[in-house]
Amino acid sequence: MTNPLHPLQTTALIRDSYLRYLKTTYPFQDRDLRDQFWRALEEPDMVVKGPLLETSPPFKTGRSIAQLIEDGILHPGFREMCSDALPLHRPLYLHQERAIVKVVRNGRNLVVATGTGSGKTETFLIPILDHLLREREAGTLSPGVRALLLYPMNALANDQLKRLRRVLRHFPDITFGRYTGETQEGDVEAEKSFRDQFPHEPLLPNELISRTQMRAAPPHLLLTNYAMLEYLLLRPLDNEFFDGETARFWHFIVLDEAHVYDGASGIEIAMLLRRLKDRVVGSQPGRLRCLATSATLGRGAEDYPDVVTFAGELFGEPFEWEADDPNCRDVVEASRVPPADLGAVWGQGTPDLYPALDADLEVAAPVTALLETAEAHRLPAKVIAEARQAAERFADADTQTDVINACLHALLRGDGRLRRLQEALRQEPRFLNALADEIFPDQDDAQERLIHLVNLAVRARPGPDDLSLLPARYHVFARSLEGAFACLNVSAHAAPTVSDERLFLTRREACPHCRSRVFE
Repeated sequence: MTNPLHPLQTTALIRDSYLRYLKTTYPFQDRDLRDQFWRALEEPDMVVKGPLLETSPPFKTGRSIAQLIEDGILHPGFREMCSDALPLHRPLYLHQERAIVKVVRNGRNLVVATGTGSGKTETFLIPILDHLLREREAGTLSPGVRALLLYPMNALANDQLKRLRRVLRHFPDITFGRYTGETQEGDVEAEKSFRDQFPHEPLLPNELISRTQMRAAPPHLLLTNYAMLEYLLLRPLDNEFFDGETARFWHFIVLDEAHVYDGASGIEIAMLLRRLKDRVVGSQPGRLRCLATSATLGRGAEDYPDVVTFAGELFGEPFEWEADDPNCRDVVEASRVPPADLGAVWGQGTPDLYPALDADLEVAAPVTALLETAEAHRLPAKVIAEARQAAERFADADTQTDVINACLHALLRGDGRLRRLQEALRQEPRFLNALADEIFPDQDDAQERLIHLVNLAVRARPGPDDLSLLPARYHVFARSLEGAFACLNVSAHAAPTVSDERLFLTRREACPHCRSRVFE
């Protein structure tokens, strides 16, 4: 079984490597300044901070695509389209369901402000596919852009292409294509580029991979970036996207990672979208559904009035936020499952329980060892019985992984120490050292014990498709230096009553000791 990275050891390795790099990259000739530089680098949190622990509590679930079909919201064609890439019966997250209903049933413009890994793609992809399925049924699904998916980086567009290939693999009626600087002009060059860039991906008949193909029959879903969109709007060669018979069907504009469009870049993209709307809908308000996604827009409901103002100025279309009217809330936020929903707390494990359980994962019979350790540390008999039953449900599994994880889930889900950790991380990430003192007070090795607890909780899940008790990750931050700033008044620093510190790694105008000017 593979051991996870140790966050403290990994952070120390990163810090030591980075400090060695900085010391050799900036070799001071003056010995005194060099010694001060090295001492300044060694100050805690000067250039490396962490580890920081972040968790993503599970999201509340809502209706499935199948249920939305039954309720008359989504088109029945999803029954034919859905696959493992877009499951028909798996419940959507509640925020996904709300976004889909707002766009499909209510025709709202929308900002989806949910965190990383929250399935923001489905919030705009499912409404777009619903629109295309309705066109298909009506017999109007001719070539022409229906949805523009605008990404700030080509890498994000490429990731979306992989998702579309999986979703539309058996649905050739719907076409899609990426038009960026990487897109080749002719078919032969485009196919070679495709094979080089996506060696393990299938080349589908409904993926248009060359500029020639897309000009001849513009795809229903067009993926690009704002720099290329600027070129497309300027070049007569690309008029097919915006003018004539193939340009009558524009319906969606999607901005992924919308928070990057602030300041000057926000003004540029806002003007670009206005030029686009002038070309495709004659600037008629309400003709286009405008959707934006971001993991970092706003800190909560108190910021949503500003978020809709930002979105309205960006798209030049109306967005609303009326706290008292659910129908006029054009920001969708995530709904998390509170830790209390995991059930009652049975107490808390001893500080030694978690290192012992973590060590059990490396023995030949881990499940037996876990149960014996639980008994030795006096966990309630009911909890141990539930853990044994959970393990037995997966007794026929090909590997022990599901058995171990189910057993851990039953042992830990009611642990009060884990519950405190979950609550502490609900609002914001926390530094490991401060958090450890809260979860394991008065323990000399509190950080090590917390690491063991996190290792266990990250694995603990009732089934292979379920979220763990603590979907967590560590972060370490390393910053570049602004520069080095030195006081050249050597005589003042030579005085016995004045500090000899005359080199600083933070920007300042004057020496704090002698008030002389500081030079970079």
